[in-house]
Amino acid sequence: MAVNPFTPGRTVDPQFFAGRGSEIDRFTMFLKSAKDGNPMNLAILGERGIGKSSLLRKCGSLVKKEKCVAVRIDLDVSVDSIDSLVFQILSGIKREGSLHSKLFSLSEKIRSFFDEYRVSIGLLGSSFQATKSQVSSSLEARDELRRIWDNITPGVPGVIIMMDEAEQLERIEGGLQFLRNIFGRLSEERCGYMLVLSGKLTLFRQIKKIHSPLARFFNPITLKELTTEESIEAIEKPLSDSPYKMIPKVKNLIAEESEGHPYIIQLFGYYLCENAVKSNINDRVYSACFPMILNGLASQLFEDFYSSASFSEQKILQIIAQSKDRVITVSDVAKKMGKESKQITYIFNRLYEKDCLKKINRGKYMLFHGLFREYIKSVG
Repeated sequence: MAVNPFTPGRTVDPQFFAGRGSEIDRFTMFLKSAKDGNPMNLAILGERGIGKSSLLRKCGSLVKKEKCVAVRIDLDVSVDSIDSLVFQILSGIKREGSLHSKLFSLSEKIRSFFDEYRVSIGLLGSSFQATKSQVSSSLEARDELRRIWDNITPGVPGVIIMMDEAEQLERIEGGLQFLRNIFGRLSEERCGYMLVLSGKLTLFRQIKKIHSPLARFFNPITLKELTTEESIEAIEKPLSDSPYKMIPKVKNLIAEESEGHPYIIQLFGYYLCENAVKSNINDRVYSACFPMILNGLASQLFEDFYSSASFSEQKILQIIAQSKDRVITVSDVAKKMGKESKQITYIFNRLYEKDCLKKINRGKYMLFHGLFREYIKSVG
């Protein structure tokens, strides 16, 4: 039986990555700057399922092609202090550096350094062979990263540290400023470290609130939905390496119904391949699968969005879903509820933070996806 080439819920294999041409060009430009000793840092922002992690993985593959060390860190609740954050960074450099030195046949000096390097965190020292008592302050962490750089250059032209789920940094007191202090100074010293954060749209808004220099430190890239052409490319690339055949009409239907949302494209592709007739996917297969796809979207995506909303938030979602207009204003909803706009504005902000709504401009919102609208109507 053929392996399904679509993987909803997982990052897309770099060879099947589609679209994001301008974002990749910008990353490539910044990567060159890092290699030249003038690193700049990025923040990749977007709603859930829009492809942030897949873009990080793609960028990681580009980093390796340039013979730089790519360190991907998935931040979670276990990274809850400066010590644990520094441990993740240093252990990531150790792990990926060791692999990198073997892959690219680096000098014996660099290979030996990575092989013998021991992460030095006082908080976790009992679990790891440590050569220092603690690396929790900015000065100590910076000195340790500087020591690493001095030992691996010029054999390694850059170290790119990519942090996914960067919202977790907001839960670490002073975490974002800590990163800025360390890597800002390392950049001044022309060390080739580059930071790439990936997080929700609200992350950068929070950065701006905390400190304006911090906002300038992380150059933002905001991911939007894929275009029709990019959506079709995201369908065709996985299919090109599989026995499945899909007619153009179905590809266009997926592009239209998914509205260019990468996760939803993957889910469409997955269900259609699972139900293909002798590996062929035509409009009859699509029509037969569509109710199943909607159920899959409900259980794997929409239920999470809707259940994250409070009763008052769900009430507003219902009003928006029942509106004949796709874009609706806060004042429109307030009138229907017999309230003033200022009484419900905070609810719209919360729904935006939960990715249930998209903010078009001041006071104007829409549901994050057209199929989410149909789901809300069905549970109302």
